[in-house]
Amino acid sequence: MKRNCQGFHWLRILDKQFFAFIAIVLLYCPQASGTAFVVLVSGNVIVFGADGKSIDARADDMNPIGTRVEQKVLILNDRILVSSLGVGRIARVGGGEKTRIIYEFDSWIKSLPVKNTSSVQDVAEIIAKECAPIFRDEWAFLSSEGPVPIQNLSGDPSLPWVGYYIGGNEILGPEVYFVAIYVDWTSEQLNSPTITQIYPPSKGVTKYHNIFIRRNSANGGGTDQLFTTNSQTQRKYLKLYDKEVGAAIYDEPLDVEGLTKLARIMLTLEIETTPKRFDFPITVCSAVPNQRPTCNTYEH
Repeated sequence: MKRNCQGFHWLRILDKQFFAFIAIVLLYCPQASGTAFVVLVSGNVIVFGADGKSIDARADDMNPIGTRVEQKVLILNDRILVSSLGVGRIARVGGGEKTRIIYEFDSWIKSLPVKNTSSVQDVAEIIAKECAPIFRDEWAFLSSEGPVPIQNLSGDPSLPWVGYYIGGNEILGPEVYFVAIYVDWTSEQLNSPTITQIYPPSKGVTKYHNIFIRRNSANGGGTDQLFTTNSQTQRKYLKLYDKEVGAAIYDEPLDVEGLTKLARIMLTLEIETTPKRFDFPITVCSAVPNQRPTCNTYEH
């Protein structure tokens, strides 16, 4: 297979009766990443958070070849939060072993034709339109020499090849969208990008009303344990962080400070229980109405 590298975010979605959302991410081929990612919403406050560890791997065999630090949550247009799951970077090795960067989330997202008047949904639609040709070309490149291996470190064919969460406040309140490109691995066909509104949730999806937490995490990982009724981890963390963890479990509202702390708690727990995949620094970004979003980085 032709020599190239990509960054992927390993993602496993768990549907829970509560809405907690952690996305676990891994990048591949010269640069890949393993990321625990959190989206929380309460009232008019939106919080995105992610760990900073990336795992580099080759696209032709998905074998990890190194690690690095990457920021996977960004502020766009001083108003909207955007995160990347799946491929975070595509690089190709050409003649003379020179590496050419085809795609890199950070610089690419900042280059998009987003206007100051663009809504959260507008940004989601722009991302879907602009990412499509990049990944069509990459798919053609990878498949030109035969079958393409499943492009994530977990080997799960149900995961998106690339995904983006987009969140911000509109006149009627917070909105969060998920843009994703999936591969039909049975027919070996690349699907067109999809756009899904994650928040506000559809009617009847959840009985919770005061806090939105939708989580993705490793089987048996820290957040799995945290949200397992009467587990040792849940009992321990309810004692340590009664306000924040209690809000997540018992559907209670939190302000921006509480949501930020909850994101740190969940991400730190995932790092402690799965250190080979996730690591510090943690980045947590928040968006509230009529204010510029802010991001904070935590080294421990």
